[in-house]
Amino acid sequence: MKAREFLARKVGDAVELRNILKEPLSVEELRRLASRVGGVDELVAPKRRAEAEGLQGEKLLRWLADDGARVRRPIVVTGRKVTLGFAETARKELDESL
Repeated sequence: MKAREFLARKVGDAVELRNILKEPLSVEELRRLASRVGGVDELVAPKRRAEAEGLQGEKLLRWLADDGARVRRPIVVTGRKVTLGFAETARKELDESL
């Protein structure tokens, strides 16, 4: 599994990985993540934003749930913190969280 294709969740001292291309997130999982990261728009992969244009709310959630490749990756959940993508700030946050 490539590093960019996963959702990681820190569980105690362990890290739980999920390949979201093979096991896409459900609408409910995406809804919960969206509430933690500032909205569903934040979950759209940068390269897929043009395709998502005009979609919002439940339609956007269903569109994301239909294909894990549309979701910004990686998603790392550590306690209350959710980090998205590979931006430099995200890498720093991951270093601090993990």
